[in-house]
Amino acid sequence: MKILWLSIFLFLHSNSAWAKEKHYYIGIIETTWDYASDNEKKLISVDTEHPDIYLQNGPNRIGRVYKKALYLQYTDKTFTTVIEKPIWLGFLGPIIKAETGDKVYVHLKNFASRPYTFHPHGITYYKEHEGAIYPDNTTDFYKADDKVYTGEQYTYILDASEDQSPGEEDSNCVTRIYHSHIDAPKDIASGLIGPLIICKKDSLDNEKEKNIDQEFVVMFSVVDENLSWYLDDNIKTYCSEPEKVDKDDEDFQESNRMYSVNGYAFGSLPGLSMCAEDKVRWYLFGMGNEVDVHAAFFHGQVLTNKNYRIDTVNLFPATLFEAFMVAQNPGEWMLSCQNLNHLKAGLQAFFQVQDCNKPSSEDDIRGKHVRHYYIAAEEIIWNYAPSGIDIFTKKNLRAPGSASEVFFEQGSTRIGGSYKKLVYREYTDASFTNQKKRGPEEEHLGLLGPVIWAEVGDTIRVTFHNRGAYPLSIEPTGVRVSKNNEGTYYTSVHNPLSGSVPSPSASHVAPKQTFTYEWSVPEEVGPTYKDPVCLSKMYYSAVDPTKDIFTGLIGPMKICKKGSLHANGRLKDVDKEFYLFPTVFDENESLLLDENIRMFTTAPHLVNKEDEDFQESNKMHSMNGFMYGNQPGLNMCKGDSVMWYLFSAGNEADVHGIYFTGNTYLSRGERRDTANLFPQASVTLLMQPDAEGTFEVECLTTDHYTGGMKQKYTVNKCKQESDDPSFYLAERTYYIAAVEMEWDYSPSREWERELHLLQEQNVSNAFLDKEEFYIGSKYKKVAYRQYTDSTFRVPVERKAEEEHLGILGPQLHADVGDIVKIIFKNMATRPYSIHAHGVKTESSTVTPTLPGESHTYIWKIPDRSGPGIEDSACIPWAYYSTVDQVKDLYSGLIGPLIVCRRHYTKVFNPITKLEFSLLFFVFDENESWYIDDNIKTYSEHPEKVNKDNEEFIESNKMHAINGRMFGNLQGLTMHVGDEVNWYLMGMGNEIDLHSVHFHGHSFRYQHRGIYSSDVFDIFPGTYQTLEMFPRTPGIWLLHCHVTDHIHAGMETTYTVLPNEETKSG
Repeated sequence: MKILWLSIFLFLHSNSAWAKEKHYYIGIIETTWDYASDNEKKLISVDTEHPDIYLQNGPNRIGRVYKKALYLQYTDKTFTTVIEKPIWLGFLGPIIKAETGDKVYVHLKNFASRPYTFHPHGITYYKEHEGAIYPDNTTDFYKADDKVYTGEQYTYILDASEDQSPGEEDSNCVTRIYHSHIDAPKDIASGLIGPLIICKKDSLDNEKEKNIDQEFVVMFSVVDENLSWYLDDNIKTYCSEPEKVDKDDEDFQESNRMYSVNGYAFGSLPGLSMCAEDKVRWYLFGMGNEVDVHAAFFHGQVLTNKNYRIDTVNLFPATLFEAFMVAQNPGEWMLSCQNLNHLKAGLQAFFQVQDCNKPSSEDDIRGKHVRHYYIAAEEIIWNYAPSGIDIFTKKNLRAPGSASEVFFEQGSTRIGGSYKKLVYREYTDASFTNQKKRGPEEEHLGLLGPVIWAEVGDTIRVTFHNRGAYPLSIEPTGVRVSKNNEGTYYTSVHNPLSGSVPSPSASHVAPKQTFTYEWSVPEEVGPTYKDPVCLSKMYYSAVDPTKDIFTGLIGPMKICKKGSLHANGRLKDVDKEFYLFPTVFDENESLLLDENIRMFTTAPHLVNKEDEDFQESNKMHSMNGFMYGNQPGLNMCKGDSVMWYLFSAGNEADVHGIYFTGNTYLSRGERRDTANLFPQASVTLLMQPDAEGTFEVECLTTDHYTGGMKQKYTVNKCKQESDDPSFYLAERTYYIAAVEMEWDYSPSREWERELHLLQEQNVSNAFLDKEEFYIGSKYKKVAYRQYTDSTFRVPVERKAEEEHLGILGPQLHADVGDIVKIIFKNMATRPYSIHAHGVKTESSTVTPTLPGESHTYIWKIPDRSGPGIEDSACIPWAYYSTVDQVKDLYSGLIGPLIVCRRHYTKVFNPITKLEFSLLFFVFDENESWYIDDNIKTYSEHPEKVNKDNEEFIESNKMHAINGRMFGNLQGLTMHVGDEVNWYLMGMGNEIDLHSVHFHGHSFRYQHRGIYSSDVFDIFPGTYQTLEMFPRTPGIWLLHCHVTDHIHAGMETTYTVLPNEETKSG
C-alpha cells in the first residue's frame, strides 16, 4: 500500500513539476501610433500608389498618426515597469507562450478610458475567463471577465490542455491570437490584438523553440481606423479643419484604411533581420474584413508549412499560420502582399538576410543540367470569346439583356471582347525569329506564356527579349533567385546593404532589350515527400505587377521531383496535363488601356475611364483568357490519369472555387471536386475521370460564374471497357420536395438586443429592421424538405439533432458503394432540380423538374466519391438546384450530403457521434427568384422601392448560418465526452470568405495528417469535416470572424452540457 501511495505521489509531483505556472502582467494603455515613421525606411517601388493618400494629414485627413489602445507587458503586479518587446512586433501585444500542460495567468489592468477585455484563441478556459461578451446565460461572478473597466484589474486563467494542443502533424509551436472582445471588430481596429504561441510539451528551451534560430510574428491587415473607438478623437486631433470631415465620404474612409504589417505601412516595419542559414519560424495571421484577402510572398525564399513547400501564404481574417524557413541569399528582401490592390496601397515589409559566415546548406545550388528558354514579350490582339457565342446558352454574347452583353458590347464607349495585350511567347533560339508552334496539347493555354518546367537539380536559364513599348521583366515563384536575377524592382530610402537592390537590367528590361535570367532548383525548393510529384508555380512581369499582369504577362511553371519527367517535359505515368489560370483580368489596369479605347470604341473622346459601368465592362472573368466556354483543348479519355495545374493572381475579387462537375480529384490525399484559389496561390490536382461526356469546369463564385468564368471539358471513351467497374451493394431512397415557404432569418430579436445592451450600444439593423421600404427579416423562399414516401403527403418531422439545419435540406447520408435514389417532387412554382457534388451520374446534364412534376435522380457513390486516404472517415458534399445555379441557390435550395467510408458506423459505444452541418453564406435576396414577391408582401411601401438603390441592395444581403442570424440558429447541443463532426460548407460570392471561429474549444482536421485549430477558413465550394471533443461546459459563441459579417449577424451559439453520466451520478 505504501508503494502505491508513493507511486501516486511521485506521479502527481512529476506532473505538477512539468505543468508550469506562467504569469503575464498585461496593461491596456492609450497612446499614439505612427504607421510610417520618418525614422524608418520607406519602400521605393513602381507599383505603389502615392503614399500621401494614407500618410498625409490635412483639413479633412488624419494622416499616418492615430490614437490607439495597445497591450503592453509589465514586470510585475505593480504595473510600473514595461518589458520592452521586439521592435518588429509593431503595435501587436506581447508574445504569450505556453507549452501543453502549462497554466497561464494573465493579470490584466485597464489604463484606457473605456472598458476592454482579453479573449484568447486555441487555449482552454472556463466561462469566467473567456473575456468575451455576448448572451450566454452567465451572471454575476461569471460575467466579471466580460468587461474590465477603466482602472480595474482582472486575472484570466488559461490552461494549455492536451485537447487544444498542436495536432500530431502540426509544428512544435502553432500560431494563436488574443484580442479584446466587447465589440471585437472595433476593439481590434483600435489596436488590441496580440500573438499567443501554443507549443507541444518539451519543445521550448528558455522560452525559445528548440532548433530554431529566429522567430517572427507578422499580422497582415488592412487596419480600418474608421471602426476605431477613437475615430472622433483622431479627427479632432489630426485634421486641421475637423468640422469639414464627412465620415461617410468614401475617400475619407479609404484614407483611414492602413494596409500594414504589424501596424507599419509602405515597408517601414523595422527589425526583421536574420543570418543566412538561420532556421526561422514565422508565425503569421490575418485580421480584418472582406478586403483582407492576403498573399504574403517571401521574395527570394522558400518555406515549408505542414511539410508542404510554399513561398506564398494566403491569409484571411483570423487565419492562423506558421511556416519554417532556412534563410538564403544575403540581401534586403521584400515580404509583400501579392493582392495587387494591397501592393499599391503599401502592404509590404522588408527583411534583411545578413551574411554571418555560417556554412551553407546550398554551396553548389546551380544544377549541371541547364534548361534554356527563349521568351519574348510581344503585342497581340486577344479575343476573350473567339466564337462570339456563349457556348452554354448558344446565344450571341452581345444578346440584349444577357449577362455577357456587359462585357462584349462594343460601341461608342465600350471596347467589347477584343483587346490589345502583351503576352509571353516562346522562340527556338536567341535570334527570336522562329516562334515555337503550340501543339494540340497546348491549345488550352490561350493567353498564357509557355510552360517553364524543371526538375530538382536543374538550372533554369531564360533569355528574355522585350518587344513591348514598356520596361518589363520576368519574376518566378518557387525557385531559388539571386538578387541580380530578381524580376521585381524595389528598395528602401535608406538601404544599409550593398548589392541588395535587384539589378535594373533584371527588374527593368527596356524595350527592344534582352536579359538572361538564371534560377536554380535545389532540393530545398523542390517538392517534399508530402507534395505531389510536380508543384504548380507561375512567372510574371513585375516592373509594375498590377499593370503588367493585367496586360497579360503571366505564365505557368512546374517544378518536379528528379527523374519524374520525360525529355519533352511531360510527366511520367500521366496521360494529360492541363494548366488553368482563373482570374478577373481588369483591363482598366492594363498598360494598353488607352490604345484599346482608341482602337475599339467608336467614340473614344466620349469615354469616361472613371465611369463604373465602363470599368465593369472591362473586367474579364476568364480562364487562360477565355470566357463563356470558349476555351479549346480540354479533352481527355475516360480512365486517363490527368494532372491539373491551377494558379491565380489578382486582388480581393479573386476568391475562386474552381469546380469540376462530373468528376472528383485527389489533392494532398483528400477527395474534392472544388479547388479554392486566391492571389498568387497554386495547386496541383490528380484526376482519373470515370464518366464520359462533356462537363463543366467553372468558378462557383457567383459573380464569376455569371460573368463567364466557366469552360467545358470533354471525357471521351477511347477504349472498350465495362461501363462501371464499381460494385454497388446498397440502395438508399430519399423523397425530397422543393417547397415554397415564408422564412424568417431572425425569428427572435432577443439575443441581438441583449448583445447590444451588453455592449452598451444602440444599433439599428439595416438587415432586419423594416424601416421605410425595407423588407425586414422575413422572405419568401424555397427549400428542400423530406417526405415519408412517394405520395409527398407527410413531411418527415425533424428530430432534435436536425433542428440546426435551418433552411438547409435534409442531411443525406451514403457510404462508398451505395446508390442514392432521389425521388424529387417540385412543389414550387417554377422549374428546379437537385444535383450533388462528388457523386457519379449517368448523364452530365441535370434534368429540370417542372412545377408539380416528379423526377428520379440517381447518384452513384464509387470510391472516388468517398473520403480520400488522408480524409476524415466522413466528408460533406453539397446538393442544390442547377436550373439557374445562382438564382436557385439564393432562393434557398441547398443541403448537405455526407459520404462515409464503407461500413463506417456512426455510434461507438459508449461515445455518441454527433453530426452538425453548417452553411456560412450571405443569402443575397436581390438575386432570389422571389425578390418582387418579397417587396410586394413585406415592404411597407413597395411603391418606394428602387431595386438599384445601394442601401436597399445591401439590406437584402442576409449574413446567415443555415439561414439564421444573431443567435437564432438552434439545436447545436452536445455533452462533455461526445464526439462531434462539424461539416462546414461554403458557397456564394466574392464576399463569402468566412473564418469560422469556435469559442471554448479547438477542433482537429485532416490535411494529410492531423492538425488543430479553433478557426477554419471556408470559401465558395469548400466542404470540410472538423472533429471536436467537447470538454468544457457552457454556452459558447460560434461565428464568422470577418468584421462586417460579425456586425451583420453571422453569429450563433453552441451548448456543451455536463456529461450525462457524471450529472446523474
